[in-house]
Formats: sequence, C-alpha cells, structure tokens
Amino acid sequence: MGKITLLCLLFLLSYANIFESKCLPCHRRKKANLKVIFFNYLLYHSSERRVKKAMREFLLHPDPKKSLFVKDGSIYRHHIDPQILEQALKIYWERYKVIGKIK
Repeated sequence: MGKITLLCLLFLLSYANIFESKCLPCHRRKKANLKVIFFNYLLYHSSERRVKKAMREFLLHPDPKKSLFVKDGSIYRHHIDPQILEQALKIYWERYKVIGKIK
C-alpha cells in the first residue's frame, strides 16, 4: 500500500513540474495572470470539459477571433506538445477550480 501511495505522489509531482516549468515562468514574465485567465474562461465556457476544450483549441491553433483577451489582433503563439498540454491543462484546472472549494 505504501509503494502505491509513493508512486502516485511521484506521478503527481512530475505533472506539477510540467506546469511549473513550462507555463508559469512565461506567464509571469509576460504578466499574464493565469488565475484571471482561468476565471474568464470558466465564466464564458461554464464547465471543465468546455473550458479545457476551448483552451486546448486556442493554444494549439491560436486565432485572435477565439481569444477572450486579445483586442488588437496580436496573439502569442504557444509552442507546446499536445500531450504536455493535456497534462498542463489538468494541473491548471486542479489548481484554480472553485468546484468543491466553496463552502
């Protein structure tokens, strides 16, 4: 039982490293608040499935028409592997979700 717990913990930590190393540094440098982005997507798309789908689509195929933030037509083109993006979106959702945290 202890080995399974340890493996699960190591697995979760490796996921966290992807988000911490790939997403956060760039967003901090660009002063793009991930919490604000998350809540805007959540307000617009309403569910976990729709939020993740919209983010995935935008990050893999950026289009200023699909952006919730771009007003001047300029967008940053993310260069991220789809598998890494899936992992990062899971971490992102878990980090900022409000479902289950409101009492």
